[in-house]
Amino acid sequence: MAIRDTPVVDWTGRYQHLCAREEALGGGELDELAQAAWFLGHDEVSTRAWDRAHLRYLEDGDLASAVRCVFWLGFTFAEHGDAVRASAWLGRLMELCERPDASAATEAMRAHCLAMEALARGDALASAPLFEAAIDDARAAADTDTETLATMGLGRALLGLGRAGEAVALLDRVILMIADGRVSDRAAGPAFCAVIASLLGRGDIERARVWTRELGTWCDAQRGLELFRGECTLHRAAVLQLGGEWAAATEAVEHVCATDRRIETLGNAWYRTAELHRVAGRAADAHAALRKAAAFGRAVQPCLAMLHRDAGELTAAWVGLESALDTATEPAQRADLLACAVQVALERHLTPDARAAAQALEASAAAFDTLYLHALATRTRGMCALVDGAHADALRALRASWAQWRRLDAPYEAAITRIAIGEVVRATGDEGGAQLEFDAARGVLESLGAVPDLKRLERAASAAKTGAGAAAGLSAREREVLGLVARGWSNRRIAEELFLSERTVARHVSNILVKLAVSSRSAATAYAFKNGLAAAS
Repeated sequence: MAIRDTPVVDWTGRYQHLCAREEALGGGELDELAQAAWFLGHDEVSTRAWDRAHLRYLEDGDLASAVRCVFWLGFTFAEHGDAVRASAWLGRLMELCERPDASAATEAMRAHCLAMEALARGDALASAPLFEAAIDDARAAADTDTETLATMGLGRALLGLGRAGEAVALLDRVILMIADGRVSDRAAGPAFCAVIASLLGRGDIERARVWTRELGTWCDAQRGLELFRGECTLHRAAVLQLGGEWAAATEAVEHVCATDRRIETLGNAWYRTAELHRVAGRAADAHAALRKAAAFGRAVQPCLAMLHRDAGELTAAWVGLESALDTATEPAQRADLLACAVQVALERHLTPDARAAAQALEASAAAFDTLYLHALATRTRGMCALVDGAHADALRALRASWAQWRRLDAPYEAAITRIAIGEVVRATGDEGGAQLEFDAARGVLESLGAVPDLKRLERAASAAKTGAGAAAGLSAREREVLGLVARGWSNRRIAEELFLSERTVARHVSNILVKLAVSSRSAATAYAFKNGLAAAS
């Protein structure tokens, strides 16, 4: 069975039907009620039903099913940060697994829980053989759910041990097991999300993009499902942002911020919101979103450092990055921090620090071998080579990075790389070639509305030019629009004159106001007349 063929499950209907008969339900029906309640976010009902189900299963002599209910009880409490109750139910699980009627199924669950405990305390080496034992016992018991969860856990453990190739093969296997239809919905949900989170964490954007689409299809088949909507939506938003679909990504994360209840999910959602505000030049909104992310316990770097950099506060940016790098361990997060550190160090004229960060990023790319990490590392190598005056090396690296971003369908990152290429070309004395590179980057950044990067681009592009428009960082198109604004033309008339859409003209006007640091069209008009930028009548 392909994931796209997953039958629709009406959790709302099941929940309502079983709730009406709760007092008369047997073990299996109580178990089903608990699952339906869990999917719908009714935590009190789900924990009560699983507790009753595990007791009813014990009365019926079904120890393996009782242990499974206890596992999901502990898992649920752990997800909600209730370590005391989670630990108590783990103790209950271990106690049940010591009974004389224990089986391969209960042994598989016991080994899986011990492995999860080891992984949670950071001991991936100890967890790996326990996960392997859980997989073997689960297969012997034909317990596909435990086998799937343990396979996912083993993949995460091997990632922690640097065995990326084996780990990714296991994570792929988990998705295929779900696609086969042999895994229950209860186990499929957390396994799906954990796999995609692990892939995004190591910068494997290509796989994450494919499996995120599949997760969305799976979620759509679970009628009434709310629990995974937030995480699924955030995974999708990350992919959308990288693909340049910023409006869709913003809409998605704003929905999560407004509707989700899980602390970790909300922290990640507000951080993603801040990133989307930052790249669009909405600094105040970005800072506000970061404050909310921090309140939920989310680390705020490198977004905060980039906000400082956009504001010209390079020392503050550097201090924040240094502190974050001391604690960051996840490959993709650490890579983003290192890439930001290279940029800030170069702007602070601290070439040795930039080179050290670039080398660390290259080592990470070599270790985890994903296209995203290679694209970041290759770009930072080219930037350092430019500063060193090794123009040929810089151009080779930057063009390779640009091609990698194109493969990832990442227009923003490709445009940023194109700016660096233009700077190298200019350094070789080819001003015309440099301007062509800047023009190509400008077209992409304007379409995205990447205001801070457009301002940086125009400073670079106008380095060999003079004039008030260039000094203000206005592009040639923006100077043209400003001239027509100064004539009192509406956005519609300007659009007709320049063969643009009204939406594009509105974005140009917004960018002009930001770059000129004025709040109205009349103030922009005054600037245009004062500096000779008004169009002739």
